[in-house]
Amino acid sequence: MPHADSSFIPTSIKTKKEFYEHVITHLEALLEGERYWVTNLAQTSAILYHSYLASSLYGGESVHPVVNWCGFYLHPPSSSPSSPPSSTSASNIHHHQPPNSPLLLGPYQGRPACLSINPIKGKGVCADGFLSSKTLIVDDVDNYPGHIACDGNTKSEIVVPIRNDKNIVVGVLDLDSTLHNTFDQDDKYGLEKIVDILKKGCNWS
Repeated sequence: MPHADSSFIPTSIKTKKEFYEHVITHLEALLEGERYWVTNLAQTSAILYHSYLASSLYGGESVHPVVNWCGFYLHPPSSSPSSPPSSTSASNIHHHQPPNSPLLLGPYQGRPACLSINPIKGKGVCADGFLSSKTLIVDDVDNYPGHIACDGNTKSEIVVPIRNDKNIVVGVLDLDSTLHNTFDQDDKYGLEKIVDILKKGCNWS
C-alpha cells in the first residue's frame, strides 16, 4: 500500500474511538523500524492532519479544514555547548535544552506558526501543557488566559505533553481547530496513546 494511503479513513468508521484505533494501527506500521525522532514526528503530524481532513467526524474534506494545525513544540536534543569532547564516545553525548529555554517549532502540518514558545505559566496553552505535564483541552481559545494566536481562525485547541524514553517531558503535541468544542476525552485518550508510541519508539538522545 502506498504510504500516502495510510491517511485514508474508511466510511465505516463512525466514532472517534474507531478513528484513533485506525490511525494508530497505520502509524505503528509507518514507524516500524525507524527511531529517529524528527522522522517519526514528521510522519505522525502528517498522518494525523490528513486523517482529520478525510474524516467526517472532523468536518470531512471541507474547503476549510476543521483541524487546521497539527504539530510539535519541543526541547530537541542538542550538542552540549560546553568544552570540546575529549574522546570519540563523548562526541556522541547529547543533552536536552534547560527546562526554561524556549520550546522550538518542530515537525507540523498547517499554516506557518510561531517559531518558539517560552514555557512560562499563563503564556499560552502549549506553555501550560508543558509545565503541568498534563493534557489540556480548550473549548474556546479566546477565553483562555494568555492564549497565543498564531492563527486567528483557531477557536479550540488540545495540547498533549510528550515524554522521552526517560519519562521527561520534552515538548508537546498541539492541535488547533477552526470550530469551538472540537476536542474531547476521546481525542485526549487517542492522542495520549500516540505520544506514548513516540515515547517508546524514538531515540531521544
